[in-house]
Order: sequence, then C-alpha cells, then structure tokens
Amino acid sequence: MKSLPDKIRIKDIARLANVSTGTVDRVLHNRGEVSAKSREKVEKVLKEINYQPNIYASALASKKRYTFVTLLPESNEGEYWSDIKKGVDQAAHEFLDLNISVEQIFFNQYDSTSFEKAIETVLKLAPDAVLLAPIFKEQSISLAKQLEIQEIPYVLIDSDMEEIHSLAYFGMDSLQSGYLAAKLLLSDASPNSEIAIFQVYRSGNKGSNQTELRINGFKRYIEEHLPTAKLFSIKIYAQDHTRNLKIIKDFFKQHPHIREAITFNSKVYLITEYLEKMNISGIKFIGYDLLQKNVKALKSGKVNYLLAQRPEIQSYRGMKALCEYKIFKNEIKRKNFMPIDILTSENIDFYLDFQSI
Repeated sequence: MKSLPDKIRIKDIARLANVSTGTVDRVLHNRGEVSAKSREKVEKVLKEINYQPNIYASALASKKRYTFVTLLPESNEGEYWSDIKKGVDQAAHEFLDLNISVEQIFFNQYDSTSFEKAIETVLKLAPDAVLLAPIFKEQSISLAKQLEIQEIPYVLIDSDMEEIHSLAYFGMDSLQSGYLAAKLLLSDASPNSEIAIFQVYRSGNKGSNQTELRINGFKRYIEEHLPTAKLFSIKIYAQDHTRNLKIIKDFFKQHPHIREAITFNSKVYLITEYLEKMNISGIKFIGYDLLQKNVKALKSGKVNYLLAQRPEIQSYRGMKALCEYKIFKNEIKRKNFMPIDILTSENIDFYLDFQSI
C-alpha cells in the first residue's frame, strides 16, 4: 500500500479505494445510497489501514440535535435529590458542544399522580434518551415499556428494576445496603429484639421501589441471624408533623422496649426531632443520605450510622452513559454500583473534607 500521512483524511481513503470522496463520506456515516461494489472497496481500505474515526469531532460537526430528559423528584437545596440535580446540571453543561439539550422534569415523590403527569410530559417531548428515578414501581414499568417500544434508551438511578430493560443502572446495591444496615444496627441486639421501621407515606399507600428493596435486604439479615426478632412498621407523613408526633407517641407507649430503629430514606433527622420532643432516648438509630440535618443528628449522637451513596456521581455518570451510547455508539455496562459509605460521628468530618476536594 502507498505511504500514508499520519492523519488519514477522507480524500486519502477515496484515493486508495479509487472512489469519490462523497462515496467515502456516505460509507463512514452510513447515509445515502452506495453501490455494493463501492462499499466493499471502501470497507476493504478501512480495514487495511485500521481506520479509527474521530467520533467526537464528527459529533461536534454534526447538525443533529438531541433532547435528553431527566425525570426526578422535586427538591430543595441541601436535600438528597438536589445533589442528584447537581450531577445532571454538570453533565448538561458538558453536553452543550454536542448539540444536546437537557429537559428536567420534576414530580412530587410522595404523590403517584404527580409522577404519572410527569410521565405524560416526558413522552410528549419525544426525547432521544431518558434518565429516570423509578420511585413508583408500577408507573415506572409502564413508562419503560413505552420507551422500549419507541427504542428510546433510558438509564435508572437511585434504585434498580429487574423487570425492565434499562440501558444501565447507577446507584447502590439496594438489597445489599439493607442487609448492611441490619448488620450495623443489630450486631449486638438480643434474639427477641423489637425493631422499629419508620416509613414515609406515599399516595396510594405504596412504598418507594428503593425502600422495598432495602427492606428486603434488611429482612434477609434478620431471617439469617435474628429469626425470633419482631419488626414493627410505623407510617409517617412527609408534611403532617402534628399527626406524626401522635403516631410516634402512641407507638412507643405500646412498645416501650424498642431499642433499635431504622428509616430507609433521608428523613432520619425528622424522626430524631420527634423523638427528642417526646423525651424518648436510648434508641440505636440508622438512616440514609448525607443531608446537612442528618449530619447534625449524627454528630450529636441521635443517629448512630448514616449510609451514603454519592448522589451527584450517580446522575452525572448516568447522563454520561446516555451520551456515550446515543452519540458515540459505545457499549454501556448494565449495573454500576456506587460505594456504600458507612458514616459515624467519628469519621464524618474526614469524609466531608474528602468530599470537598
């Protein structure tokens, strides 16, 4: 083969294949009509020179525009989902040169109707890719099926679902985190312990997909190590503080021997506030997520452990995966588990310092 320049150009390939530059362009970008004979000649040359296209440059030069949509719970600054949003915002900023616009759709995580309306908005946008937090299981399955019919790739964050065929998942191993939470909470518990599980009420009396998975892992540990222990579920309400106080007061009046408690979401600080108001102490408590209020409760000794899961990284990597797949045609690993960080009053300051680097 004739000597080639260091940087292979389309006209170099055309010269070697004895075809026009237009033919090479159509073969490389799989557009327009090309005769079988010409395509064979071009592909033979590409193989011989081990041609590696600059996909990033091609994407920059492309006039095609993409719409990526995120479907996430609404949140306030400092809450778990606001950190998820930060990862999305970072990815959206990096996508600008690739002609990708990111539409962020939000819903009330305690109201399944809000989620259903948000789904309608997502589908009306006819997106090229979707990042989804599958809070409500049945509705998430319905959305996934519609996306699959339209061949729209989607990535899950926060909790996984085996029932659907997402491109990828980024988040904790929820079952394993529930098992770990039980191990931390109950390592020194008596065989007949009474354990309180605080759950936040959602419309339709449905728990979140994430919570269900964590509870299953928690129960698995109990079945293996404390089969005679008793679990009690206490339902609280996201905004009804007066009602919550009465519920908790009545519960501990009926179950004065409770010494271990857990909540599988970021509302652990809220439970400790209720317990403090009622002068209930001596409870070993574990919860999730690195909220400022949760850190304060951890440092004060009201919470024994927090399990954290790097929310910004989840959403950022999820968005990047959609870009890698949709724009650069790369294969994506299906399951991408985040580290399960165990935080205590002794290590929280070091962890926060590390996070800020």
